[in-house]
Amino acid sequence: MFHNRLTSSELMDHVLKALNNREPLSVVSVGATESYVMAQYTVLSEEEFMSNAEAEIANLGEKRGFAHRGVRFPNVRTRDDAVEAVRKADIVGYNTLVRWPNAGLLTERVFEAYDIKPKWIFDSYLRRVMMFSQKDKFEEMLRNRRLLLVGALADDAAEALNRNLRDRLGFTIAGTIQVDEYEEIPDAKRQIQSCEFDLCLLAAGTNALILASYISSELGKVALDLGSGMNSLITGQVFTDPWLDSVIGLDNLMKM
Repeated sequence: MFHNRLTSSELMDHVLKALNNREPLSVVSVGATESYVMAQYTVLSEEEFMSNAEAEIANLGEKRGFAHRGVRFPNVRTRDDAVEAVRKADIVGYNTLVRWPNAGLLTERVFEAYDIKPKWIFDSYLRRVMMFSQKDKFEEMLRNRRLLLVGALADDAAEALNRNLRDRLGFTIAGTIQVDEYEEIPDAKRQIQSCEFDLCLLAAGTNALILASYISSELGKVALDLGSGMNSLITGQVFTDPWLDSVIGLDNLMKM
């Protein structure tokens, strides 16, 4: 659908350029959950999206782990905020390799419905490996920066970064902000405004998408939605799932 696809190396180049030039940049991702959020009452009827597993999982209200979604269905406000955020985003990731009806193909239907044409795209799974496949550039991104961490894993990420990389890379953790639910976004924005930071790393599902675009467009800073890549960063091991293992292949992803 799009021809402006970035490799992991090119994606890191965009982030480094923005940081070095003190330019705003938002890197977001539209996964299955975000696609269903945006598809409400437009691409999909209420019956269609409410009967899907994404809505069922989201409405369980899990706070942590793979079943955490941070939104409830139906939710038109979240839909509208997500659509606006994707429109504003500079670089948009989605499932370009997993072209299934409820993954990449649904995302493209959503983009078409809203006439969203990202300037740059990348495969969202790259976020899980870029700290390994682009180790030098990823570490340069962190070096001597003031880092803000946002999401349910923010404190865990801060602990891991300080333990494993701070002495060598000289960054500081400017703050950690817990975001579990869409309703917490207004308070999260107030906390973000009060922080002095160079780079914000987020992992909060649809809420990260909304906040990353806000950080770039309203605060003029660099925001990178790491998603499940935050787990990779914390553990030092690639966070995998059945799609990565059986459809994409880790070796292929590391080369992208």
